[in-house]
Amino acid sequence: MKFKSTNEIETIQLRDAQIKEMKLVGAGEVETDGEAASLKGLRARWLELYVEGAVVKDNNSQNEYYTDKYADQMEIRFKNPVIEAVLLEGHKYYDANDNLVEEVPDQKLAEDEYEKIFGKFKENYIFYGGKPEADKKCYQMIVDVDEDSYIVSFYYDKVIAGWNHFLNKANMG
Repeated sequence: MKFKSTNEIETIQLRDAQIKEMKLVGAGEVETDGEAASLKGLRARWLELYVEGAVVKDNNSQNEYYTDKYADQMEIRFKNPVIEAVLLEGHKYYDANDNLVEEVPDQKLAEDEYEKIFGKFKENYIFYGGKPEADKKCYQMIVDVDEDSYIVSFYYDKVIAGWNHFLNKANMG
């Protein structure tokens, strides 16, 4: 990759980026100690995310254009992720008079379903991608798949994003 950004995920906007592939590498093979050992969830060596349509913000160390720019295909690798949860987002249905008809709560998926769900993400779009806690190495994504939305929340040790080319200026207005 020509451009490589390390631990600057907050300077890369994934909203509306299309997922080409998302996979865990070495799931269940990682043992940790110290602070990371207290985190509960599925551990892996890497969580790899390949996307199109990511925006590299003007404050990214690799962006010398001083304006938000699209990147071509981007590879994002989270080292030692601990997936806290993958949720099938719930919903509420209302009738025309704004009366609640049905409420379905969020559903936490089993760890053995993660790879299958990540396979469903292919060719679908990220609705939200961000750090819910700015002072921690955590990340959360919401991915829309057909009529369902999935929330993926995880912690990581390091994140590396790589891409080969900048594309057009991103019009974020």
